[in-house]
Amino acid sequence: MNVPITNASFNVTQNCNLGCPYCFAHEKTRKRMSFEIGKKCVDFLLKNALDANINHLPGKRRAVDISFWGGEPLMEWGMIQKLVEYSENCELSKDVAVSFSGTTNGTLLTEDKLDFLADHNLFFMVSIDGTAETHNLNRKFRDGRGSHATIMKNMDSVLKRWPWYSVRLSISADRADHFFEDMKYLIDSGFKTLMFSPVYESAWTDEKWDIFEEQYRALADLNIERGNFKLEHLEQYAEPYPNRFPCGAGRFYVGIDIDGSIYPCHRFNKFDDSRPWQEKEVCLGHVDCGITNLAFRQQFIDGRKCGDCNSDCDRTPCKGGCPATNYDLGGTLNHVSLICKYSGIMQRVSKYWLEKIKNPPALALLKELETEMVDRLLTLEKKWQ
Repeated sequence: MNVPITNASFNVTQNCNLGCPYCFAHEKTRKRMSFEIGKKCVDFLLKNALDANINHLPGKRRAVDISFWGGEPLMEWGMIQKLVEYSENCELSKDVAVSFSGTTNGTLLTEDKLDFLADHNLFFMVSIDGTAETHNLNRKFRDGRGSHATIMKNMDSVLKRWPWYSVRLSISADRADHFFEDMKYLIDSGFKTLMFSPVYESAWTDEKWDIFEEQYRALADLNIERGNFKLEHLEQYAEPYPNRFPCGAGRFYVGIDIDGSIYPCHRFNKFDDSRPWQEKEVCLGHVDCGITNLAFRQQFIDGRKCGDCNSDCDRTPCKGGCPATNYDLGGTLNHVSLICKYSGIMQRVSKYWLEKIKNPPALALLKELETEMVDRLLTLEKKWQ
């Protein structure tokens, strides 16, 4: 297939201390990954990089990225520490550069963990849905308490160390009219690097999409006016997107569950599907056996087209949309979904932003943020050498 797998999310637990109703993984369990399975996941990824033809690897270098997921991954903090140290020191890693990342709800991202994160260049993207009112509608602790205050308290310590730390907001249709307010709240709280995506399973209508577009255009204006934050999506959709794939799912990236079963990405893994991995149509294989569902993986390698839509998806990161969302909503990887509507909005607002981005403060901030990220990459390079 000539597409080596070099990136993987390790689902270290199916448990979570929150009960977000829109979670794509569905019902949580108390199941967790054992250290033995975790080591096999690391070995699987490292062997893929070692066995690959160097010309088929990104940048022609042997490197892998491990991302920690859940559930809430920080509920297995000890496991994460052990897997990071194993990844850095095992025999297979001598000839492969290893980097780390993750996604967390932020409730357990406490001060006592930050030194370890810094020492190992492990940075978690944090999910925050905006103001306390919006965030606490969905992101509640199991006992019904909102999690907003806990997360924001933890982020005070994080932002003091890393002002560029990334946060991600999930937009529900019923709060589309608060999108600008929620994003502005995060920006005013000191976040400089922000991402967002819709909860496609919520009740989106044409009216809700129109409201979102109006709110997003206002956010673009704020970016031009202030120039003190970066929205990844504005840049992605403003210029022709060079990659013909929407993401690395099923190609160079996979999601690995607690038992070592392999999926095209973390979103395909539903915790309430209790069938053996061999019986799951969307499972690619297992760390003990490698990739066994070759025909399904080939669909990701070949690329997908979701059919006719109003957005110019060949010029945007859409490229057929999120395969997991397409599959969830329509049962196929190329189902024409709401992503078409979203992609058209993103492209229109980005073109509007690009025409007005002559504003020097905005350009200065983009340069500053790019410099910070380059410095981080240089730190990783020194560590790998």
